[in-house]
Amino acid sequence: MRRKWLSQAQRTPIAPLYAQSPLKLKTPFLSQDFLVVDCEMSGLDAKKCDLLSIGWVRIRQGKIDYNSRKHVLIHSSETVGDSIRIHGLCDQQLAGASSVSKVLGLLASHIQGAVLVFHHAYLDIAFIQRASMQSFACPMFFPYVDTLLIEQQRLERQGKTGALQLVECRERYGLPAAFQHNAMFDAIATAELFLAQYAYMKGKAEISLESLKVNLSN
Repeated sequence: MRRKWLSQAQRTPIAPLYAQSPLKLKTPFLSQDFLVVDCEMSGLDAKKCDLLSIGWVRIRQGKIDYNSRKHVLIHSSETVGDSIRIHGLCDQQLAGASSVSKVLGLLASHIQGAVLVFHHAYLDIAFIQRASMQSFACPMFFPYVDTLLIEQQRLERQGKTGALQLVECRERYGLPAAFQHNAMFDAIATAELFLAQYAYMKGKAEISLESLKVNLSN
């Protein structure tokens, strides 16, 4: 993917993502920065719906850096419709918001040196990549982990099943109820879940990036 899109990416704000050094999978968890990201959309179909906001927060040395938290609204040419009942964002709020290309460029500047963390990565990445292709004619290139998949694999190893929504996953670790459906607050809630999952895994052995099953965006 890097080779295929490199020449096009060099002319865009996301070029630094293609210049990053490959991850060292033996890197200990506490030595790696993570950027926890969440998106709000106008619907669940990445081919038809739009990104409305992106929120993120950074994890450094195993701790959430709350000063790094960010919530950015994205201008949409389409009405939010019924999705307002989920995220609470109205057309008036988004009318003067930043363009999606500007927001993706800002996000890219924060990604450098970090592994991204999502809860249900497939959905968020589908929207991010569609927006990147529309804005820059190339996808964003980054490593990531998915707290949903980490939890699913943990349950499977225990021979159990259970709901995998963010709320239910947090409950299994004794985390308190969190404000939902705001991209920044959901990113913080995901960061807390991720650190709880790390604490559980660390109870057995010190873990590295390899243990987290890091993937690359596509």
